[in-house]
Amino acid sequence: MKTGTRKYTSLLPRMAITNIRKNASTYLPYMFVSTFAMFTFFVFDLLLKNDVMRNLPKGAYTLVLISIGFVLLQIIMVPFLYYTNSFLIKQRKRELGLYSILGLEKKHIGIMMFWESLALYGIILAAAILLGLVFSRLVFLLLLNLAKLPVNVEFTISPRAISDTALFYAFITGLNLLVNLIQVGKSNPLELMSDSRKGEKEPRFILPWSILGLLAAACGYYLALKAQLESKVFMDFFLAVFLVVIGTYLLFTSGSIAALRFLKRQKKFYYRSENFVTVSGMLYRMKKSAASLSNICIFSTMVIITAVCTVVVYLDMDNIVSSNFRREFEISFFGSDIMDEDALTQKTAGLAEQHQIQIQDELAYTYVKIRPIKEGNVFRLRGEGNNSHDNTSSIQLMTLATYNQMEGTEARLAPDEVLLYSTGPDFSFDTVRFLDAEYRIKEELSACKVDKKTPNNLLSIDYFIVFADEEQMSRVSALFLMDSTQSASYFYGFQPVGAEGDKDVFSRELEQYASGQPGFAQYRDYREQMSDEESMYGGLLFIGIFFGAIFLICLLIIMYYKQLTEGFEDQKNFEVMQKVGMSDGEIRRTIRKQISMVFGLPLIGAICHTAVGMRMVYMLLGSIGFFEMSLLIACTAGGCLVFAALYSVSYKRTSMAYYRIVRHMN
Repeated sequence: MKTGTRKYTSLLPRMAITNIRKNASTYLPYMFVSTFAMFTFFVFDLLLKNDVMRNLPKGAYTLVLISIGFVLLQIIMVPFLYYTNSFLIKQRKRELGLYSILGLEKKHIGIMMFWESLALYGIILAAAILLGLVFSRLVFLLLLNLAKLPVNVEFTISPRAISDTALFYAFITGLNLLVNLIQVGKSNPLELMSDSRKGEKEPRFILPWSILGLLAAACGYYLALKAQLESKVFMDFFLAVFLVVIGTYLLFTSGSIAALRFLKRQKKFYYRSENFVTVSGMLYRMKKSAASLSNICIFSTMVIITAVCTVVVYLDMDNIVSSNFRREFEISFFGSDIMDEDALTQKTAGLAEQHQIQIQDELAYTYVKIRPIKEGNVFRLRGEGNNSHDNTSSIQLMTLATYNQMEGTEARLAPDEVLLYSTGPDFSFDTVRFLDAEYRIKEELSACKVDKKTPNNLLSIDYFIVFADEEQMSRVSALFLMDSTQSASYFYGFQPVGAEGDKDVFSRELEQYASGQPGFAQYRDYREQMSDEESMYGGLLFIGIFFGAIFLICLLIIMYYKQLTEGFEDQKNFEVMQKVGMSDGEIRRTIRKQISMVFGLPLIGAICHTAVGMRMVYMLLGSIGFFEMSLLIACTAGGCLVFAALYSVSYKRTSMAYYRIVRHMN
């Protein structure tokens, strides 16, 4: 007995290697996706463990984003590699059942599976680490380039990142092996032989689940279409995603079956030769494949949206960064004793000429700033019946003379009239009230030099209101406990054009001059903040590129394994259809049509999800300063077309595995 056990023990490792080699069509996709997943994990960990990132200027912003992406990456990898393992073990069950029938005990099968897992672990981990060592510097340079960080730095390899990767993949491999051993251990040989041909279980209560799925998807769509750029947009986004995911799953698993059953009950439609086989075949396939198809639909949506967001942020990076800053250089003065405005502009022009700097987009104006509560067209004192910070508005009051000088216009106003400009949505009222003082809005301005208008931005809205004269502005200021003379502010800003070194010297001298003048309040050189934002958004681009690739590979691997499953199913079904009198050509056309429809449904669903969800995506992008709707629409349309082409190519490539299996049909 001991001799036989030793014999099995020495034979099992060789059997494990032979099994992997003979089942290459099943194992290679799993090895590929696992290698890419561990390569990505290793590269992210290398970036986080690299001391260079901590010492680089602005590297902290990028590190924070990489850290967030690293956590999300692990959250995605564990369930996905578990999911792909379930396809793998399903295809192996018939073989394992055969081993059991031939006399191999469960413990020996378990040992063989352990050696298989160990061999796969070693191959995948070695390949991932090797790829990481070869390409990590290239990835690092990509990150530095996108984040606008200096590229002349040394990139070091951290041994800790290698050990982290080994431990993380050991956890995933151990989890998958444990699940596989439990499944095999609980099943007898006959169950193992039949399990490989079992599809996904048909759900119970199909009609209620279908209705619930439709309602969930509809609610998610409603939240997406009604989204506004306000404080709760992020909560609405996650709720909408949750509802759409649940709705997609229920509509695929229950709704599709309910729809096909409805068609089956339509006797005149169902009992036509071209419809009978198609509906019956689709009903059979959807019962067995709906859950996987819903995953394909969800991953397809994630690929499109991630790719589109990455592209639009990259193309509009300059506008996104500049949208958060009115001018690159800004100087503010406050109080009644403000320096001579002409002297400031002349001094600035002199310093600019001295340091070979051109002054562009110059803006100067005097105003009084108040922060009341807005209720409809009424502005009230804060604390007067409403303490909500959500309704707090920032208003800059100025005289008509200041406005005309700033804009180069000759507008006229009656004492009870104002001009109003909103940086967010239109004010959309004919009058505006400040406590009990009411003014007629002669014109709501669509553009103004003071700031850019972003109609969809509800997060931060500034109002600029122009009064006929100093008397009217003082009257409103007094209502909000402000003295228009003592509380007057003067703004001066411009865009400097020139060499960075010249800008530095110019900025220091201008700040030194301005800070010594009466009423000086603040000097802002936004170049550093703009550079920080470029670094942060570059980190977002880097994460978007990697996550888009991960979602795409997840999608491809699910499609491949579903094609394998369909192929093994149709190998038997082909024989049955032959026996009922269908010709080979009819059977092949019918199966090809059904497979195309099955894999076409997730693509249609993904495009619908993307089209509806892009409004909410636009609002989310608005939170970082992106407001180019036409660019987003163009990129979304292009992204859907490119993805549809890529999906079709991927379908045809993965279907080769299907046709290799069914090629043995009689």
